[in-house]
Amino acid sequence: MESIYLEIVEALKKKEKLALATLINRIGSAPRAVGAKYLIRADGSTIGSIGGGCVEAEVWQGAQEVIKEGKRKIFHFNLTSEQLAEGGLICGGNIDIFLEPLKEEFLNIYQEIMRIKQKGGSAILATLITPGEGFPKGDETKLLIKTSGERVGSLLGLEGLEGEILEESKWLLSERKPKVLVILSGDKTLEVLLEPIVSEPTVFLFGAGHISQQVAPLAKKVDFKVVVLDDREMFANRQRFPEADEVIVTEFEKSFDHLSIDDTSYIVIVTRGHLYDGVVLEKAIKTDARYIGMIGSRKKIKTLFENLIEKGIPREDLTRVHAPIGIEINSETPEEIAVSIVAELIKVRGEMI
Repeated sequence: MESIYLEIVEALKKKEKLALATLINRIGSAPRAVGAKYLIRADGSTIGSIGGGCVEAEVWQGAQEVIKEGKRKIFHFNLTSEQLAEGGLICGGNIDIFLEPLKEEFLNIYQEIMRIKQKGGSAILATLITPGEGFPKGDETKLLIKTSGERVGSLLGLEGLEGEILEESKWLLSERKPKVLVILSGDKTLEVLLEPIVSEPTVFLFGAGHISQQVAPLAKKVDFKVVVLDDREMFANRQRFPEADEVIVTEFEKSFDHLSIDDTSYIVIVTRGHLYDGVVLEKAIKTDARYIGMIGSRKKIKTLFENLIEKGIPREDLTRVHAPIGIEINSETPEEIAVSIVAELIKVRGEMI
């Protein structure tokens, strides 16, 4: 998702014309989750996906009109068996797609979103879907409310609207799911898309060996931030990890001192030996990391676990650890092991959605 926001920032800086499609409602087994995005430029190039096939073809066509006219639009799709066959999709269901033109005045909002994604923090992005009859009309259609209280942008200036958004913010940030807020006033209806903005999940690769070299690019391709840590500069460097967001050379014993580990963190322990694996695991188990995985044979894992229990680590705490690491696919080569690890990361991340 971060790559789409980055594309938006770069395009708006260049004053390019573009439209953003967001899946705002799904009933049934449609291929993408609510919140999926599809960015369409005026030149026809795209990034992201909201389901492929017939859906994206129609939305792409509609985007040209939205860009030209500067007006928002909603697409309703009932994915029948005929459409599925024509579009090459294998899922069914009903979906609603919100398509909006992105304007130059949104640049500050998307720059702030990128800062949150890269540096941390959280916010709620509120976007007007349709004001309905009787509500004010204008260009104030997008507002970012940070948990710090800072506001970027504005939303029609309606009294009480920010209060309703803030009431939803706790649920949105805990569930990390977008929501369409429907506000009724007599016979008038206002719809606002609320999206939680949080930093991207980060994979911390402890160990910069051949396994991490294969994990790093795969994790980046599926929208994880990647941080590589090792105590050897000849291994932990930009030449070996060009895709990583950060490469840190540090002693494993001190590696957690300056890291921000929370429930968006995924710890992958693949150091060069049992000793260092144990050092990292002892520190990792005391964090709130969403995922902790460690490579190694079952014999090695049992030994390390018993050592930690002797040090006072509760046995039940160790049940958090995915060890041996990765999904069982009979992997042997570094490339295959990396696939199994990243597959497990995706699985655990998906359980939050």
